[in-house]
Amino acid sequence: MKIYTEIIWSWDDDKGELVQESSKFYDYDGPLILADSQSEDPIPQAPPSVPVQYYEYPSTIGKGTSENWISFESFNFKTQNPALNIALYIPGGALNTSYKSDYETASLGALGAAGGEVASAIDKMSGSEKGFSLDAFTSIVAAQSAGMAGEKMKVGLLKAGERANIIQEGAKAIMERTTGAVLNPFLVAAYKGPSDMRTHDFDFQMLPQDQAESATCVKIVNAFKKSMLPSHAGGDSKTSPSMLFGYPDTFTITFYVNGNPLPSNGSNPMFNIGKSVLTGCELSFDTENVPLFFDGTQYPVSIAMKLSFMELDVMYREKVDQGF
Repeated sequence: MKIYTEIIWSWDDDKGELVQESSKFYDYDGPLILADSQSEDPIPQAPPSVPVQYYEYPSTIGKGTSENWISFESFNFKTQNPALNIALYIPGGALNTSYKSDYETASLGALGAAGGEVASAIDKMSGSEKGFSLDAFTSIVAAQSAGMAGEKMKVGLLKAGERANIIQEGAKAIMERTTGAVLNPFLVAAYKGPSDMRTHDFDFQMLPQDQAESATCVKIVNAFKKSMLPSHAGGDSKTSPSMLFGYPDTFTITFYVNGNPLPSNGSNPMFNIGKSVLTGCELSFDTENVPLFFDGTQYPVSIAMKLSFMELDVMYREKVDQGF
C-alpha cells in the first residue's frame, strides 16, 4: 500500500480541471486499524492512574481512643498527583512550632545624629523630579551638621583620629583617650525580612503486635524513604548513568483532633503546617539496643522513626488568618 506524503496539483485551463504534477509516497505493509466510530473495537484508553497507597499505625486510627492522628499525604512534585496517604498517631513533641523575624545590627554612623532631618531630606529628594541633586545632597549634609553642632569639636578630633589610624595604627585609640569619648555608631535593628522556613520533627516509636503489623510498619518506613529521595530513571551508575534526578515528593501534613482536621482559618486553636518536603528520616530497628524479631521471621519487634520536614513557603502575617 502507498502512503502519500505530498501531492502537487495545478489547474489546466484547456481541460478545465486539476491536473496532478507530482507526488511523494512510501510503501507500507504494516497492520491497519479501522477509524470507524461504529466499530465494535474498544477505544484505546489512557493508562489508569496509580492508586494512592494508604497505610496506618496503629490499626485503631480513627476508632475509639485513637481519634487524634496526623495525616501525611505526598504528591508528585511535577504533576502534583497524590501518591501516598499515611495516618500515624500524634507523638510527644509533635505539637511544637516556631516563628522567627530576622533583624541585623546596622550602624547609621554620622547620619544617625541627624535622625529625622536626614530622613526628611531624603524623602524630598526621592519625590523631586530631578531626583538626586546637589541641593538635596547639601540638605543632607546640613541636617547632619545640625545634629552634631553641640559636639562639633570632639567629633572633628575623633574623625581626625580615625583617618590618622589608617596611616599609624593606634591614633584612633589615642584620640579617644584624649577626648574621653568615642563616636556614637548609632546602632539600630534593621529588619532583614523572612529568611528561614519553619521546620517540624516527629519522633515515632512503632511497637507492632505481630508479624503482620510489623510488615505494615516496614511498608510505612519504605514509603517515606521513597518519597523523600529523588528519582533516577533512564540509567544506573554502572551501565548508563543518567545526568538528571527527579524532584522528591512534597507533603501535606494535617492534624486530626477528635476525628476532625484543624480549621484553616483564624479560629484554629493550634497551628497548621504548610506544604513541606521531607528532609530527614532517621531509623532504628533495635529494641532497647537489642535486635529482636518475631519468631521465624526477619520482621523487627520495634521501629523508631524520626521524620524532619521543612515548609516550602515563608511565613507572613496573613497566614495567621489561614490557621498557620
